[in-house]
Amino acid sequence: MSISARRRETEVFSLAFLDCICCGFGAVLLVFVLSIAQKINIDKTDIDDLRDRTKAMERNVTLSQAELDRLAQVLAAAQLELDDANAKNTQDQLKLSSRQRELMLMLQQTGAMKDALATLLGEKKNLPTEDHAPIPIPNIDRRQYLTGVKLTGEFVVFVVRASGSMLDETIDGATARLGDPDDKKREAPKWQRTVHALQWMIASLDPNTHFQVLFFNDDVKSVLPDRGDEWFSTKDKKTVNEIVKAIDAVVPKGGANLEKAFTAVRFLPRLPDSIVLFTDGLPTRSDSLAMDGDVGQEERIRFFKIATKQLPPRIPVSTILFPMSGDPAGPAMFWELANATRGALVSPAKSWPDT
Repeated sequence: MSISARRRETEVFSLAFLDCICCGFGAVLLVFVLSIAQKINIDKTDIDDLRDRTKAMERNVTLSQAELDRLAQVLAAAQLELDDANAKNTQDQLKLSSRQRELMLMLQQTGAMKDALATLLGEKKNLPTEDHAPIPIPNIDRRQYLTGVKLTGEFVVFVVRASGSMLDETIDGATARLGDPDDKKREAPKWQRTVHALQWMIASLDPNTHFQVLFFNDDVKSVLPDRGDEWFSTKDKKTVNEIVKAIDAVVPKGGANLEKAFTAVRFLPRLPDSIVLFTDGLPTRSDSLAMDGDVGQEERIRFFKIATKQLPPRIPVSTILFPMSGDPAGPAMFWELANATRGALVSPAKSWPDT
């Protein structure tokens, strides 16, 4: 085979191989181009998704920041409240300490007062006892029996009827007792009730209250005639003892001049704050309307009205009434007197003070 023939054969084979190589390379390029295009589409989708997620996260971050700001404000308010509570607690602790000191001081003072009281009680036991007897009080457990009586003010005058009618509950009984000796008259049950009521009232007075006692029948006299211008006190045991003896010595007798009694009250050196009247009915005598012989109901009412005109104004008059039979207008007239003067009317039971 010639040389030129061999060259043509070689060239033919070489051209076919190159074509194959080129075709393969072209296929590879085509595959690569197609792969790159598909990847671009996939990457674009991922980027859009990431952008959406990023925006969502940014919104979440914004909301979280707002919540953090709100929580910070709440925390700041809570811190202020805590500071206020701590300050208040400090003040309370200071107050508590101050009160504890005050309590300790009070306890010390109480202890000192107890010691002083014990000392005073010991000194009281060593004091000499008085020889003057206290005012006898009938049935001391019944002190509140006459609570309706007005004993207002610092000065009280007791005006006590000591006429013959005070010897008995009836006119006939009182008349029958007029002939008795004085000791029997003083022991008359009705008069003893009057004496006990008067003693009870004096014993019930406040220690700071001053009093005077006026007995009236046809005339008026103080329980201690030589001391008629004085005011007495239950603190003065010696004088009270003299008054008790003087009351026991009074003998009921004669008529009842209430006008003269109220006039005597009017001219006391110092007007009383309260008047307590012990009586059994309307008066039977009057200086302004003198009458002889028997005195009827109408005249006694007139005597009463004349007497009340002698009363000092604005002084309460309370009446302790031991009613006499045959004097129906008496309770009504004394009731009107109590209402007019803002006083009271009390009529003790016949059994008082014995039961």
